[in-house]
Amino acid sequence: MINPMQALCFFLLCVGTVTASVPLETFVRDYCITCHGPEKQKGDIRFDGLKSGDGNPLWHDIYEQVARGDMPPRKAPKIPDTVTAKQALEQIAKDLARSEPETIALRRMNRTEYEHTVNDLLGTETALAELLPEDSSVQGFDNVADGLSISSVLMERYLEAANTAFDGVIRRIKPLPAQTRRLRLMDNKENIDSVKKKKGGVIEREASFVKFTPGWPPARIDAVHPIENGIYRCRLAVWPHDPGDRTLSVAIYVGPLFGAGKRRFMGMYDVTGKPEEPRIIEFTTHMTEGHTMHIVPWIYPKHITWRDKHEKRPGIGIAWAETHGPLDQSWPAETQTKLMGPMPMREGDPIYMRHRKNVHVHSVTSEQPEEDIARILKSFAPQAFRRPVDDTMVQPFIELALDRLQQGRTFEQSLRAGFSAVLCSPHFLLINRETPVDDYTLASRLSYFLWSSMPDQSLLKLAAEGKLQDPDIRRKVAATMLKDPKAERFIHHFTGQWLGLRDIDFTTPDRKLYPEFDDLLQESMLGESRAFFRHVLKNDQSVHQFIKSDFTFLNERLARHYNIPDVTGHEHIRLVNLPKNHVRGGILSQASVMKVSANGTTSSPVLRGLWVLDRLLGQPAAPPPPDVPAVEPDIRGAITIREQLNKHREIESCARCHLRIDPPGFALECFDPIGGYRERYRSLGKGDPAGHKLPYRLGLPVECDSKLPDGRAFANYLAYRELLWNDRDQVARTIAEKLLVYGTGRPMSPAGRSAIDAIMKEAKKQNYGLHSIIQAVVAHDWFVRP
Repeated sequence: MINPMQALCFFLLCVGTVTASVPLETFVRDYCITCHGPEKQKGDIRFDGLKSGDGNPLWHDIYEQVARGDMPPRKAPKIPDTVTAKQALEQIAKDLARSEPETIALRRMNRTEYEHTVNDLLGTETALAELLPEDSSVQGFDNVADGLSISSVLMERYLEAANTAFDGVIRRIKPLPAQTRRLRLMDNKENIDSVKKKKGGVIEREASFVKFTPGWPPARIDAVHPIENGIYRCRLAVWPHDPGDRTLSVAIYVGPLFGAGKRRFMGMYDVTGKPEEPRIIEFTTHMTEGHTMHIVPWIYPKHITWRDKHEKRPGIGIAWAETHGPLDQSWPAETQTKLMGPMPMREGDPIYMRHRKNVHVHSVTSEQPEEDIARILKSFAPQAFRRPVDDTMVQPFIELALDRLQQGRTFEQSLRAGFSAVLCSPHFLLINRETPVDDYTLASRLSYFLWSSMPDQSLLKLAAEGKLQDPDIRRKVAATMLKDPKAERFIHHFTGQWLGLRDIDFTTPDRKLYPEFDDLLQESMLGESRAFFRHVLKNDQSVHQFIKSDFTFLNERLARHYNIPDVTGHEHIRLVNLPKNHVRGGILSQASVMKVSANGTTSSPVLRGLWVLDRLLGQPAAPPPPDVPAVEPDIRGAITIREQLNKHREIESCARCHLRIDPPGFALECFDPIGGYRERYRSLGKGDPAGHKLPYRLGLPVECDSKLPDGRAFANYLAYRELLWNDRDQVARTIAEKLLVYGTGRPMSPAGRSAIDAIMKEAKKQNYGLHSIIQAVVAHDWFVRP
């Protein structure tokens, strides 16, 4: 890292009043030698030997410091015009790109891609990602080569995951014929006992079990639990109890009722109808023996004052529940037949099952084990490696399996060894391969970019025909891939990292300060951001919409949170047009973004300012000095965040970065940590009463005014948004950079910035449409680099 004086001298060098075509050595002589030459070397740095285009890594650091505006410090000479600065930066980028070594960005799958790939390969739905360690993030993404190392510990986890995947292929028990299991909830003794003892306030009405809160006790439906693994059609009858003017909703999860294990969110559903004609909720999903449906009331507004007599307490009446299945009746399992072909099953030892008698487990066997092992692995390896392979590449895996067979292992155990070795092989794990970059590697790059998984047969066919080297073909392929349902993975994973939505569970708002926060609101937040991104992508709308738009996507829960009228129903997130100059619209005002850029209890201009600089402007600030304490907002309502930051900025090493960080952060202070609009802070100490029985008080006024480093001032968020709109092409460039990093798995570098210049030039023809930027990314030569 360079010191401030170094950066200052090079800043003057880069943005002087002469054009970028003038040799950079001239600028060094004119601006830097005084402090960094033969007579004086501040920071022990000499510039008199530095030459333009020499590939010195210092140029890269200088570029970063200048591009993100960290230099010069406020006491330095005024920054010259931005046009000259831009020309100089482009010249430095070109020089660095020419001298940049041609490195190979070998990268493996991250754990999410591993799970998608294995399941798409085998036709299974096995949870594998959680068996693997979390992946490191580089430049905001966990699929970048520099953060995806391989260690002995990771290989052990891969082996465990491969074994788990193999087990998921084979059905060990002959399935029972599909059967319907149905229960009226008030026929269950646990539910009867809960009502009798008034646990959690539950009651019985109209022969239904009525719950008022998500908490204890759960709605017990033990009689409909699956008695064996399989795919089940689930149905549930619900109705609203004393809803008043509310729309009631219920969330459904599938998983274990007690203990460890992940519960899968199936959806949120509006509760309508009446006791004699309830709403029937229906869905089909894979369920494990003994798992259940978790029926969770989501009622908003929460009936915090339900003991008051002016309003009856709303609840969810649950009449009955049923499961029908298993629907997958194939024996052996289709997944097994897909992997191995028709193979006999051998009956083994009996096992205990609570609801079935005389049950025996089965294993796969073979009458010609050596031939079948070779046949299966020769067929499986090219599918797993995503390219044709010759016999010499497959032979080591076959020999490993045959060696186990000769040692006395069973056919299935021997095959498992070869299968697991294939899934632990670099040929399977690596996406970016060694040079040359052939069409099969390009097929994988396209599929892992837009599907987070392996290429399908149509992509592999194009690879076999040698067509993916053609950039126009890649454009067309990307357009087709984005119409596939698997593109939903791209929406989920890219927004999860670019916007930080993956972190939305990391903080829980203080219940006293934000009693209105609930799971329904958080799920609605995520729905808005993903639907907004999906809409811009599908319609190739300009990425400028991420700054300011006249629409957003809402359900009733989120619309009430935003004080937007005439939106009914929680179940569906839908497009809602906004009035002119509404505070909502774009991503900065979305509650999900406000939550992930706060700490749960309070907001901080620093955290949000950093978010804007990195995610929208592409100018991430340097980390703070280690000896400077963080600024924590005062929830007592006594000291403003501005007063604290003013003291913080008196430290010279802090002031330089805070000049850029604080302004966008202050602009966003009008949004609280859960994305609600506010004019005053909430306080647990000083302040005025907030309302009837609310646990917090209204504290100091929110201050949203500030000034950008270039002197442009703004009075509030809307005014700042207009200034950001004036910089919309920089925002478009940043989004293109994020897509290029995510799409190639390669960190941004000077050569990459030259690629961005070309991508932006191409995307400008389509007004920087999001779909068009993605097509420009896959068509560029940077996408085919080693």
